[in-house]
Formats: sequence, structure tokens, C-alpha cells
Amino acid sequence: MVKRFLKERLGTIILFAIVVIFVIWGYFSIQKARSNAITFTDEYEEPEGNVDFEDPGKYVSVAKTDKLELLYNEAKGAIQVKNLESGYLWKGICDNDVYDMSGGSVNKMWRSYLQSPITITYNNLKRRDSGARTEYAGKDCTWMETEYLDNGVSVTYGFTSPGIFITVEYTLEDDQLVVRIPVDKIREEARFAVTTIELLPYFGASRNEAGGYLFYPDGSGAITTYEKADSRPANVLGANYYTYTNRFLAFQNLFDSDSYNRYTAAMPVYGIKNGDNALFGVFTEGAENTGVAVYPSGYVVDLNHAGFELYMRNIYNVDMYSMSTATGSATGGSIQRVDKKLISEDKEARYFFLSGDEADYGGMAATYREYLIENGLLKAAIAEGEEMPLALRLLMGTTKGGMVFDEYVSMTDFDQVEEILSRLSDAGVNSTEVVLSSWMKGYDEYEYWGPASQLGGPTGMRNLNEYLETASGNKVYLENAFMFASSETSGISEKEDVAYDGLNLEISTTNMDGTIFYLVNPLAAYKRNLKFLDKLEKYDLLGVAYDDVGQYAYADFNENAPYTKSQAVGQLRELLGSTVDADRWVASMGANQYVYSFADYLFDLREESYGFSMTDYAVPFMQMVLSGRIPYSTEGAGNLSYDLQTQKLKWIEYGALPYFYLTYESALKLRDTGYQRLFSSTYSDWEGVMLDTYNEFRNNLSCVYGVQMVGHDYLTDDLIRVEYANGIAIYINYGAQEAKADNVTVPAKGYVVVGGGENG
Repeated sequence: MVKRFLKERLGTIILFAIVVIFVIWGYFSIQKARSNAITFTDEYEEPEGNVDFEDPGKYVSVAKTDKLELLYNEAKGAIQVKNLESGYLWKGICDNDVYDMSGGSVNKMWRSYLQSPITITYNNLKRRDSGARTEYAGKDCTWMETEYLDNGVSVTYGFTSPGIFITVEYTLEDDQLVVRIPVDKIREEARFAVTTIELLPYFGASRNEAGGYLFYPDGSGAITTYEKADSRPANVLGANYYTYTNRFLAFQNLFDSDSYNRYTAAMPVYGIKNGDNALFGVFTEGAENTGVAVYPSGYVVDLNHAGFELYMRNIYNVDMYSMSTATGSATGGSIQRVDKKLISEDKEARYFFLSGDEADYGGMAATYREYLIENGLLKAAIAEGEEMPLALRLLMGTTKGGMVFDEYVSMTDFDQVEEILSRLSDAGVNSTEVVLSSWMKGYDEYEYWGPASQLGGPTGMRNLNEYLETASGNKVYLENAFMFASSETSGISEKEDVAYDGLNLEISTTNMDGTIFYLVNPLAAYKRNLKFLDKLEKYDLLGVAYDDVGQYAYADFNENAPYTKSQAVGQLRELLGSTVDADRWVASMGANQYVYSFADYLFDLREESYGFSMTDYAVPFMQMVLSGRIPYSTEGAGNLSYDLQTQKLKWIEYGALPYFYLTYESALKLRDTGYQRLFSSTYSDWEGVMLDTYNEFRNNLSCVYGVQMVGHDYLTDDLIRVEYANGIAIYINYGAQEAKADNVTVPAKGYVVVGGGENG
């Protein structure tokens, strides 16, 4: 009788069990969120205001160097910076000379925004589900205190209604404006928690008539020109770029460029060019928890402006499942929670001021490059006189699903790698950067070791290592991923090694077959790398290629080894440092700035922006910073391009190595494997084309390999000029007709090297 009852109502019982599970999960999520809340009292008494918003004040000089003068208006709490070389005045907030705010052209809120040195976003922790609010210094900062320093000024902005007080220090150091927010000078005296600070949002804001552009770290780099404002859609939007990793981390979007890379900045920088003057901002301390906000003219107001956003707390979402909350009942969706504590780090931004010929994105790239070099953050990986390498990526193997067991499909074994390198050597190619992908057994379970037996196993790897002793110009890297694991990965503890969000939930996703994929705790990734290096000790000439370390940096709330995002970056730097200390070549797929001091080769660099409606041009800003220091290839493989000639022009424009992604075996073997990226990859089919391409690059472009790219200009939409520090210029024509510039005739779909090499 009982069995019959259970059988007839099995579906109802299962449904009831699922509902109970979700209710319990939601309950504990809420309890976790509440335990993570800031404690507060109701004893806060709002101080009497001392700010007169009608007082225009006066700007007075508070610091001066040979090139810059810092001016401060005590009534407004605002700064200006004068470039003494050009005489240009960079205004920290808008006045009527920058934007006419009279006659109802903007409402009260926007008028106050235009006149705000900072804004804050905060959460009311007593009304926990009411969402965030924003206040503007130009309207809501009713109390201010100024302290004059030897080289600048310290201003405390008091948003007295929520009881939040922020101290910002403006100083001149080494002909740079340095803006600091010490974390110990942030006071929260009521029930409100600051989550975001927008720093100098209208610093250098300009009308279109000024001529110039906004530069921002979208992909390789992008610019929005003032002159093309009329050609943009009426509802043009701005964009926000989060440093190193999307601010709201979810496993599912990590591999989706639209939801992840599109909004991620590999470099914490932006720039503004107004006429013959430029401002270049670099976040230099606490950069991991910042972003860049960019707004072109037409976004509410006809002003072009950009600035840094500072994320003061981690934010995460709580799923709601028919749970009672402080303000009522929630039956689905999610609500936002903020972390219990401020991220314990000072914030620092540095602003550089350029004029004349240096006032463009080329000058900004040179400035950033110099800053990185001076601070030991950009490696010199290219030796003087070193031969230009050929960049290769070789797919070693993949799997094909079977009725019972998956079938391993060998595409390039270790002996075949040696044969490819030998054939290249016979053809005169003695310098390569070669990444070996999917070389280990269990690669799809994120195992970090064990050369697959079908590829020759340890013996095949040892033979390849011995071959490299006589072929020293070839750098061969074993590709690996240490920041990901699955429920099938050996040695992974779900409790200790997996990354957790602020609700103590694993950052993971579940595949259709039930396999769970995880993000790994930074300490666990570091330890896995050490174990890998120990295993690799017998193979002393093989390097390591990281396809994740340079792409993802995230906070981890795992109670066994918690990390802020900044601490995670520090751990990743230690991981890379341990590989360098083990005397291994280091390659990185990701190009986040923290890898530059370790990488010997960067691959799959973005060769475009991600194309927001406000973007007019993609520019090789990242490549201009890296050129001549670290060899790199772009994501566009020659054998996968729709037009090889166009792809070659893109490599030339971006100063990249010629690059092919190949297999020794026929690409037909990849059918039914689920590996969709390669469709034409057979080495024998591409060998001749690849050799011709490489020889063309070596003959025509060796003159600029190892040399800094110092200039990049759009002469027309199709004609581009690239300049190098040794005086060589390359004219690149993407058009279908020949083009002329600077007395140089450039063939259709071709290029001309002026000052060395030959025409292409």
C-alpha cells in the first residue's frame, strides 16, 4: 500500500523536495547575507553644514612644479591643473565656460553632477532591499574640510545625510597629478555603506568643438572622436570597463566575450585629447577594484567625458525564493548585497598631461610604457638583434564521444611536433614561439599533468625536450589552466580549493552530463602550479603557457583561504614568479597588466575593440605599450582568416608575429569531436603558405622587430601609418584601390615600408 502510494505520487514528492531545497537554500543565502552586513547604530547626528552652494569661490595656487600648477577652489572643493608648457587649463568640474548650465538646459541633478569632484553610491542597510542611491558633491556634500599640504591639498567631502565622509588628497609629484583616497580616512557614521566612488567624472570634459577624442581600454584600445558625434545614434550609450575581471563574476559568462571581455579592461587607463593637449589617467594603487567610465557627447549632455570608478566593497546577488525580508516578501529573482567590510586598500590615480605632438594615444602609450618600465612592471623579453619568430599553436588532441567511453583523437603527437620544427628549420625558420594545446590526458577535466599516451606519453615529451637542446631558437610552451577545475579533477577539494562568492556559494556551473566546473581558489591555483613545475623538472627546456592566469582575477570568499581581488592578483604574480624562478619560459593568453613583468610571449591578443556604438576606431594601444619588449601574436590565425592578405595587414598594423593554429593530422579528424574552432588546420596544407608569409615578414619587417611602436594614425578610414622609434614608417592600405599619403603610394590591400625593408 505504501509502495503504491509513493509510486503514484512520486512526481509530487520530487517537486516538493525541490521546493524545500530551494527554500532552504534561499533561507541560508539570506542568513549569510545578513551576517555579512555592517553593524550600525541609530546614534548618528547629522552635523550642521558649512557649504554654501551659491558661493562661486576662487581658484588659488596650492602647488607648482616645472610643468604643472595645481589650483584649488575651497568653496567648491574642486581642483584645476594648468599645463605650464602649453598654458592649457584642465578643469576638475564644469563651469559655464565648459557647458552652459543656464536657461534650463540641464535639470538640477545633472547640474550638480557636472559640478561634482566626486560622487558616491551607497546602500541603506536598514532598508536592505531598497537598492543603491547616488549623491553628488555638487548638491549633497553639505560639509567640507580643507587641509593644505606641502605639495597640494586634502579635502574631506561630507555627505551628511547618509553620514559618509570621504577624504581625497590632490598633490603634484614628478609633474603628475596624484589623487589618493586613504581607506583609513573613509568614515561611515550611520546605517549607510559606500559601494562606489566616481572620481573626477568631468575632469577635462569638453564640447565637440574642441576637437579631439576619448581613449579607453576596450579590447586592444578604442577611441571616440568628437568630430563624428553627429553620426552616432540619438540614444548613444556610455560604457564601463572593469579592471581585470567583470565586477559581477559568474562562471557562465567567463567564456562569453559579449558579457565578459567586452566590459573588462586589461589596463586601468583612459585618456582625453582636447585639441593639442591631452590628459592620461592611470590607476596605480588599488587598480584591481576600479573601472573606467566613458561617456560621449550626446549621452544626456553634449559633453565628452571619462573617469575612474572606485569599487569600495564587493557586491553580490542573493537569490530569493519566497523568503520574508526586512521589507516584505520576495518570490523570485535576486537582490543586491554588499560586503561587510570596506576593501582595505588605499586608492591612487595618477594623471599625466601631454601637449603638442605627444598629445595623442601614441603619446599616452609611451607614457604608460615608461611608467611600467620605471616601476619594474614591463619585462624586456626581446634581446637586441634577436630574430623575428614564427608563432604557432598546435592542437595535440581532443576527444570524441562514444557509446560507453570517449575516444581520444590524436591530432599532433610529440614526434610530429619535432618533425614540424625540423621541417621549419630545414626551410630556414630557426626562431619560433610554439604553444602546445591539450597535450595532457584528462585535459577536459582540467588535469594539469600527464602527457597523453596517444601522443607519445613521457617518452615522447622527453624526446621533444632533447630535440630542443639542438634547436635553441624554438620556445615550446605546454598550455595549462590552473584556475579551473571540475568534479572530475583529481586532488581537488570542494571545500578547500574552490572559489566561493560572498554568500558562501561555489562559483561554478553544471554541465548537461552532471559534471560541475569550478573556479579555483588563488592559493590552490598557486599550489597546483608548483606541483606542475615539480613534474616538469625532468623536461628542462619546455616552457609554460597559461590560458587563464592573465585573464581572470577575482575575489574569493572561501573561508579557508579568503582573497580580496588585489590579494588574488598578488597571488597570481607569485604563481608566475615561481615559474620564472624555475627557469621556465612563460607565455600568457591573457594580457592583464600584471603579467607584463613575467611574460616571454603573449598570444591571442585582441586585435580589435569590441565595437560599442560610440566607438569610432580600434587602436593598437596595448601593442604600442608592449612592442619591442614582449613578442606577441593576435587572436587572428592565418589559417582561420577569411582573407589572409587582410589578416597579414592587421598583423603588420599591430606589430604582431605571423601566427598559425595548426594540426599535423588532417582537420577532417575533428569532425564529430565537438571541437569547433579549427576547420582548416592540416600542417601539410598550410606549410607553403606559412613559410611564404614568414619569409615576407622576416625580409620586410625585421627592421622593426624589437623596436618600440611610437605612432599610429588613421590617415583615412582605410589608410594607416605606423611609426617606430628607429624612424621607420609603415603605410597600410586596407582599401580596394591604391592610396597616397606623404608622397607614398600604397597598393590596394598592401603596405609600404619607408626607411627599410621592401614593399608588400
